Amino acid sequence: MLAAGFVGGAIGWSIGGGGGSASTAAASTPAVSTPPTPAQVSDQEAFGAHAFVQFACAQCHGDRGAGGVSPDVPALQSVASSLTVAQLTSIIEHGAGVSKNPTKPFMPIWHGVISRQQIAALVGYMKAGFPQVAGAVPIEPPANQGDVVAGQALYQRYGCENCHGPNGLGGVPNPQSPDTTIPSLVGKDFHTEFSDKDIAAIIRSGSVLGKAPIVSMPHWGTILSDQQIAQIVAYLTTLT
Repeated sequence: MLAAGFVGGAIGWSIGGGGGSASTAAASTPAVSTPPTPAQVSDQEAFGAHAFVQFACAQCHGDRGAGGVSPDVPALQSVASSLTVAQLTSIIEHGAGVSKNPTKPFMPIWHGVISRQQIAALVGYMKAGFPQVAGAVPIEPPANQGDVVAGQALYQRYGCENCHGPNGLGGVPNPQSPDTTIPSLVGKDFHTEFSDKDIAAIIRSGSVLGKAPIVSMPHWGTILSDQQIAQIVAYLTTLT
C-alpha cells in the first residue's frame, strides 16, 4: 500500500528551403516519482505507529487516523488533538459507541488485550499528529492466490489474531465472559457448532456476551465487504 512515470522525448525535423538542414530537439529527462520521506520520530512514536497498524486501528479510523472508512467512525486526526492523554487512554481501555446496535461499528474494550505500554505508545503517536513511520503499514492481501490466502492476510490485517490468536488458537483472557477467555476458532467442535454462514454472521454483526469490562467482538459489517468476510471464513475453515 511505486510507479515511475516516464516522459518520452520528441525529436523534430525541419527541412529548410533549398538546403537540406535538420534540427533536433533534445529528449526530456525522465521524471521519477519519489515517495515522501518519513518524518523523524521518537522510538515511542514509532512503537505507537506500528501498534496502530497491529491492532487494526487504521482499518476503522483510516490510514494514520485520517478517517474515510465509515461515517460512524471518527477521523482521529481531527479529534485526538482536542482530547487529553487520560481521555484517549480511557477510550482505548474502555471502548466507546453503542455495542448493542449490530448495524454500526463500535470501539471495543481493549483492556487486557493491548498492554499499558502499547496504549501509552498509541496515545503518544496520536498526540504527535500521526507522523508517517516507515514500515507501519497494514499487510496487503495477495491478488489472484485464492480466497484462503486472501483470508489469512485479512485475518492479520484486521487484527483478528490479537484476540483469537495466531491460527485461531485463542487463549486471550476475558475474565467477564462466560468462558473467561476469548474463544479459539479451531477444532472440530467449533466447526460443528458454527456453520460458515454462522461465522459470517458473527463477523458481520459482532458478538457481545457477558458484562463490562468484557472484550467484545466488534461489528465488521460496515467495514468489511461481503467478499472479504467470505475470504476470512474460507481461511477459518482450514483451521481444523
